[in-house]
Amino acid sequence: MKKIRDYLYRNYLEDGEKILDTAHAHIIILKFSMAKPMFFGVIIPVLIYLIFPIPQVALVAGIWVLVGVYGLIMSFLDWYYDVWLITDQGVVSITRNGYFDMTTQRMDYHLIDDISYQVKGFLATMLNFGDITLDKLVARNAMVLKEAANPKRLERLISKYKEKYVTEKTMHDHNELKSLLAEMITSHASTNKK
Repeated sequence: MKKIRDYLYRNYLEDGEKILDTAHAHIIILKFSMAKPMFFGVIIPVLIYLIFPIPQVALVAGIWVLVGVYGLIMSFLDWYYDVWLITDQGVVSITRNGYFDMTTQRMDYHLIDDISYQVKGFLATMLNFGDITLDKLVARNAMVLKEAANPKRLERLISKYKEKYVTEKTMHDHNELKSLLAEMITSHASTNKK
């Protein structure tokens, strides 16, 4: 499953970037969005065919079911492609707005100023889903994932990956600075010997 995920989302990543985790809207949101195409697109035509089992009704019911199944597939794809990719470098937000319209937004860990979440309402509290927001350090440009499953866990996960990234980046920058200073001192010492 992880390989399929990595394959499907590979176009949204930078070279060498790895997906550590993904965050979707809660699965109950998918079930709600699939309820209407399931009922009106699959159950109703099957019931009509069972009541009137004649070839003409079978043809219409068959086409109707195909349209319903198409609606189910589109509901699933809308849910699956409204996602946050939590990578080793930052968070990539992908939002599907229609058949051929996808919006992406990237926020690298060193630019994240604040991570917050909000669980609002009885159903959201009982099923543990809510909105999570990442605020950007420089601009007041927030990234929001609506109705995310387990937003508290997600907030802690992003904070953990951010801390790890910032620590590794600081160590890398520190080592590069040490190397540069050592080169400069060596160069200066060799030019002053002459």
